[in-house]
Amino acid sequence: MANKALDNGVKILQDLVDDIQFSNEQFSVKTKGGKAYKAKIVIGAYGKRANLDVKLNRKFIKIKSPYLAVKTHVKGVFPDDLVALHNFEGGYCGISKVEDNNINLCYITNFNSFKKFKNIEDFQEKVVFNNRFLKTIFNESIPVFEEPLTISQISFEIKKPIENHIIMCGDTAALIHPLSGNGMSMAIRSAQLASLLIIKFFNSEISNRDDLEKQYLREWNATFKSRLKIGRIVANLFNKPKISEVLMQVIKRFPSILPHIIKRTHGKVMKVK
Repeated sequence: MANKALDNGVKILQDLVDDIQFSNEQFSVKTKGGKAYKAKIVIGAYGKRANLDVKLNRKFIKIKSPYLAVKTHVKGVFPDDLVALHNFEGGYCGISKVEDNNINLCYITNFNSFKKFKNIEDFQEKVVFNNRFLKTIFNESIPVFEEPLTISQISFEIKKPIENHIIMCGDTAALIHPLSGNGMSMAIRSAQLASLLIIKFFNSEISNRDDLEKQYLREWNATFKSRLKIGRIVANLFNKPKISEVLMQVIKRFPSILPHIIKRTHGKVMKVK
């Protein structure tokens, strides 16, 4: 995608944005590298959380989140066409094939469950491996990463898709629970929504910034709001061990329920315009 942008005359700058201010219908963007830029439109696509969220005084960043995630890639035996999901006490783990024939193992857990143990290995041994499927795949595979990647303070709080006139995309606009979501497709879809509307804005098909923001918010909510809500409900249910056990038994007995849940959290096929 970066190469495609370059082929179309886009100039890519690699720097860390330190501050964004909006005044007189124009943005001022300052970077850690000491650069300053002016822009008519700014899109926020910088992930789950950043120091920029503090500068923008976003509400979610003030709320302490109880979640942390651990991710690693391994080499082993796993079907190419399967996405597996296994829960354990205090969390759940997703497993799927990714690039270079690697297996992606990523689990999310409550920090209160994790902090009882000395390190990741101890937590996995004492908690995660109580699920025999997870124990097997971890023990019978070869790590690709030297160390697992970890991220804390993962927030599933509601965010605003527009902050200080900045159009937010992907995880910067909202983070869906990995249990029920498809974050990468949400990022691509939100970028498509934003891009098509911004083109209309620059072509004067959308007359002013206020209309641009209202249309983006309306389309974003129509596309993602329900999916995020269902995702939160499903994740909260699976965070309750006894309830999740009952739910799993119900789904095993009535497997036709599962496609309906997936459909409610994954949205429609994206059309190229």
